[in-house]
Amino acid sequence: MKNIYILLVLTGLISYSCGWDDYGDYVINSNASTTPKTSALLTNSMLSLGGTITATQGALYVQYIANSQYTSADNYTTVNFSSDGFYSGPLADLQKIIDMNTNEETMAEAARDGSNTNQIAIARILQSYYYLHMTNRWGDLPYSDALKGAAAEPVITPEYDTQEAIYDGCIQTLKDAVAMIDASGDPISGDILFGGDMDMWEKFANTTRLIAAARLSEVSPSKAATEFASAYSDGVIALDNSENISYRYLAVQTYENPYYNSFVTSGRKDWTIADPLMNYMQIDTYTSPHPGAKGSGMMDVIADPRLPVYANPVENTTTYVGMPYGLTEAAAGSISNSAVSFLGDAFRMQDTPADIYTSAQVAFTLAEGVERRWITGDVQTFYEQGIQASLAQHGVDADYATYITNSEVAFDASRAIEQIAYQKWVAIFPNGYEAWAEWRRLGFPTLAPADNAQNESGEIPTRQGYSTSERDLNSSNYNDAISNQGWAADDLDGKLWWDAN
Repeated sequence: MKNIYILLVLTGLISYSCGWDDYGDYVINSNASTTPKTSALLTNSMLSLGGTITATQGALYVQYIANSQYTSADNYTTVNFSSDGFYSGPLADLQKIIDMNTNEETMAEAARDGSNTNQIAIARILQSYYYLHMTNRWGDLPYSDALKGAAAEPVITPEYDTQEAIYDGCIQTLKDAVAMIDASGDPISGDILFGGDMDMWEKFANTTRLIAAARLSEVSPSKAATEFASAYSDGVIALDNSENISYRYLAVQTYENPYYNSFVTSGRKDWTIADPLMNYMQIDTYTSPHPGAKGSGMMDVIADPRLPVYANPVENTTTYVGMPYGLTEAAAGSISNSAVSFLGDAFRMQDTPADIYTSAQVAFTLAEGVERRWITGDVQTFYEQGIQASLAQHGVDADYATYITNSEVAFDASRAIEQIAYQKWVAIFPNGYEAWAEWRRLGFPTLAPADNAQNESGEIPTRQGYSTSERDLNSSNYNDAISNQGWAADDLDGKLWWDAN
């Protein structure tokens, strides 16, 4: 049961202004039922949310950050990444919540932590979020057959569903979950994301569906248009930063922001701002054809007021210098820490939140939706709302009027998708896996691979290799998945279904 005793003790130690402290008294009673509390399962399932945002590998692929010392990850050395923790962790916890709230023998016990239907709805929304995150990294995955190891007829070696089937399933599940929400249901315990606010769960589901629909733009434009318009009509988060969805880390070591852990707790000063992002934001001139790319021809000066938030100046100066991306460890080691800009303090406080969805990201997504004629509206208005929301989010909106007049930033209808993609790339920093997905789909920003790339193609990875446990324990289905996706090998270079660039 994933060591429920330890889970309950840990969750009982946490206090949080929006839900951390609503679980009751977790004194262990040896005579009590051993049935897990759904509130504890829900809390535990959410503890992985922050990692989907702050994971450094995605941020390295999309060249937000660069290592100052150990650069193997910058150079695509690791091929296989494990998805096992998602299946045995949050997905299993959420499935247990669904099972307990649908089984007549456990429904009454589960209802002590809130409305049965609302618990099921939340669990299905979160499962869909995790599955979409996973399929965007690996491609085809166990989905329909997953989480059935404890069923009456257990599935030990699950077949892989196609990415298209996973997207279809998640989009439908999100709609079904919203439809079953009971606004008058008993309050939900254990919800550290929204404190049981079912209106926000509905907006979380619709926003997830909006972004999933946009990801179908190159492979299923008709479905993308239909689902995008439906999600927008049903209601996504507001565009004024009042409903930004964030995973909140705590000012305690067990639940602190991973960047704080790296810089302070562990004492490893690794994470610098990579040259491509720095060059796009910096108050300087640079070569192009587009910011961050190798080439020739002068580009306009870009003065991004978010730069002093995203990065710290070089030691004892007011200058910002990016770290060259994709160096060997020897070359990186020759660059002094006092010569480059590290990740800004604002992103590495102990309780710095991880932003799952922000107004800026949604506004840029809506701008794309208008440009593709999926919804009505004005592309420029949504585009500028995205910029303003991002600047306001980071406390520099006083500079908006100046920033928006820059010739690289000022809206140009002939470059609409390109400009939206660049500004979204900056705005969703440091959410690397989300930015990586958008880069693969849209083809912007223009990024060059690491000079020292270790993968076979020498190009920026377009997927991650499957877990080695899948290769060893589910080999037949694993091999079928590779073959069915048209890949010669399980490596970093296979194209995902929705990646048409």
